[in-house]
Amino acid sequence: MITSPHNERVKLVRLLQSRSKARRQHNRLVLEGARLVGDALGSGAQPDFVLYDAAAGQPGTPTGDLVARVQAAGIACWPVAASLMREMADTETPQGILGVFPLPDLPLPPAPGLVLVADGWRDPGNLGTAIRTAAAAGVDAVILTPGTVDPFNPKTLRAGMGGQFRVPIRALDWPGVTAGFPGLAVYLADAAGDTPYTAVDWTQPAMLVIGGEAHGFSRAAADIPHTRIRIPMVPGAESLNAAVSASILIYEARRHIFF
Repeated sequence: MITSPHNERVKLVRLLQSRSKARRQHNRLVLEGARLVGDALGSGAQPDFVLYDAAAGQPGTPTGDLVARVQAAGIACWPVAASLMREMADTETPQGILGVFPLPDLPLPPAPGLVLVADGWRDPGNLGTAIRTAAAAGVDAVILTPGTVDPFNPKTLRAGMGGQFRVPIRALDWPGVTAGFPGLAVYLADAAGDTPYTAVDWTQPAMLVIGGEAHGFSRAAADIPHTRIRIPMVPGAESLNAAVSASILIYEARRHIFF
């Protein structure tokens, strides 16, 4: 059992949990909880190692069953003292297991039909929710423009519920966005837009741009050829949550696929 806070694996986990720069340098992230670790394994991701609270990893429990699965796969797996699990966990109530995984790097499709651009989103819960929705609806890529929160920080990962391992994610500046996805019709979500979102021909390849809640979409987004679309609201309503807006628009865009 690992009991020392100076253990190299414990130190790495704490570093990855707290610093986006470390995640980029090491090309690694930390997943907490049996569901997130199990979903990542199910997607084909292979962890470098797994640490678990021995008290929580008893046979017949979700954590214990996952530990047995990890060990059977030949993945490095160590029990740790409960006090260390509390130090490493990002949550107030540790879930008893965590794994260090390579950052996902899914390939972009050659001819995307729908791309979501999160333009300057700063709330990790919103971004994680949008990634989760994008993965569920089969969005071809999620693009993050400068100023957007790290998609692999602990809060975003929890909100994403494994979506980061099922949809390609790229951080690009606006020249990179326009160069990387030519030929897509660009739609900017705008409460004052002229076109209702239900009036768009979503069967054509499209890029959906949604700005952050604090400042809306960026000037750089507004400078490219686009159509501004709106989600109708009752008089007096100020705006919708960015993740809610993304979910509504994504599923309208994908409706011709599902129905």
